[in-house]
Amino acid sequence: MKRISLILALVLVALASQAQLLWKVTGNGLGRPSYIFGTHHMAPSTMIDQIKGMDAAIAGCDIVVGEIEKDSLMAPEVQSRMAQAMIAPADSTLDKLLSPDDYSIVEKVFDKYFSTMGVKLKQMNTLKPNAISTQMQAMQAIKYFPNFNANNLIDVAVQTRANEAGRPSAGLESVDGQINLLFNAPLAQQAKGLVETCKQDEFFQVQSAALAEAYMEQNLDKLFKILTDISMGGDSEEMMEALIYSRNRDWAEKLKVIMPERACLVCVGAGHLPGNQGLLQLLRNMGYTVEPMQ
Repeated sequence: MKRISLILALVLVALASQAQLLWKVTGNGLGRPSYIFGTHHMAPSTMIDQIKGMDAAIAGCDIVVGEIEKDSLMAPEVQSRMAQAMIAPADSTLDKLLSPDDYSIVEKVFDKYFSTMGVKLKQMNTLKPNAISTQMQAMQAIKYFPNFNANNLIDVAVQTRANEAGRPSAGLESVDGQINLLFNAPLAQQAKGLVETCKQDEFFQVQSAALAEAYMEQNLDKLFKILTDISMGGDSEEMMEALIYSRNRDWAEKLKVIMPERACLVCVGAGHLPGNQGLLQLLRNMGYTVEPMQ
């Protein structure tokens, strides 16, 4: 689990040899095309205007479909459930899960990212390890994006632009599902992952920089290699199955129902797009034609 938040925040790739983030889906009985856009959850909204064909995709869709519908994520009751899910049981706070030596390792890395804000790790003891890891890795990633604004990120901005054009939003999965994915793994496993992430912090800094640079350049071959090549820090088949492939299969089945009824602009982390188990290939296997948007 050591890179779960990095994967969820930076699931980034598209098919090898295709410098393309936006794809068109036609055929198999569809009356009108749908579109699939690969996002980076830390990329600035200013990048929208660099995406070839985005205006046409927004104009041509009936509905914009994200991993989660953006407005539901901000509902007070949802924010409350998320905050509660991040809190560890009283007998499993971070200082109790980690040995003194491991706590010191995490504290040193945490201070590197949060000391300028006056936040100390001891103030975060009640949070689950994955909640702490998520915050640190987000801080690690965002510094490589110019004009980063947490309130104006590309995946939310695409939904907003489509909403402003009169297209409603929908989600492929629930907030509770993503909360479970992020925060409900066994705490001992989360703690081990947090320590291992901190031990490799310098490596992940380099990797985060490479991922951000490649995304902004739409260098998708490089992104694909980083995500899947174990020798470059990529993830195991088991982790890819849990975080990417199983969700791809679920989403493809849902889109098979939605797309014949309403032309969609689907916005998901671009790591869900590539490969034999990627969303694009799954749709091709269902009989759709999937090609880069021009």
